[in-house]
Amino acid sequence: RDVLKNINFFAEKGKITTVLGPNGSGKSTLFKRICGLWKYYRGEVKVDEKSVERLSYSERAKLFSIVPQEHEPPFPYKVFDVVLMGRASYVSLFSAPGKKDYRRAEEALELVGINHLKDIPYTQISGGERQLVLIARALAQDSPVMLLDEPTSHLDFRNQIKVLKKVKEIAKEKGLAVVLTLHDPNLALFFSDKVIMLKQGEVMCNGNPGEVINERNLKKVYGIEVFVINYNGINMVCPKI
Repeated sequence: RDVLKNINFFAEKGKITTVLGPNGSGKSTLFKRICGLWKYYRGEVKVDEKSVERLSYSERAKLFSIVPQEHEPPFPYKVFDVVLMGRASYVSLFSAPGKKDYRRAEEALELVGINHLKDIPYTQISGGERQLVLIARALAQDSPVMLLDEPTSHLDFRNQIKVLKKVKEIAKEKGLAVVLTLHDPNLALFFSDKVIMLKQGEVMCNGNPGEVINERNLKKVYGIEVFVINYNGINMVCPKI
């Protein structure tokens, strides 16, 4: 069966494209398709006119950086070492990271604002800090496209805002095309430049967050009644109770 069908969209440099949809709608599968981890039966993914299917894994790693939904390291690596792993695609099999790789890792830590954590074991920091470490690792890859699969899952409200605010700043500053998945339509409203709504593997609608995230579309995708209210020019989604 077709897990994904009729998927067609563009992600622009310097902007955040958010994929919204219920569990099982195909969000994570879409990410695996985009970066070439799963083969395509039909269709094509292109980055700057390059077909992902025709690229080696090393070449893909220089195009895409991925921040996974969950990550439990097998060993208590230091934060700096986890970020340095983002340079793997630039280091040959029997070589060690060079000065440029260490410099890029340091720059990524500074940019995300967690340089003070670099000597602490990754297993001993908070969930929000771990997400920032994974974002720093992705930045160290120097890839033009960043994919974040539910980066706010398991985070408290403060860390959700902190992580998404940092992602938005980085996208604009570094000119990255950022594609992320979220569950909360309010977070999508606040931090997205474009929103794509998925249902059962199909794009139901996409476009400007204020136009896409409305009562009709949310009911169609999630099957629940909500209000979309405007407060000081900002739209917010509230459930009907």
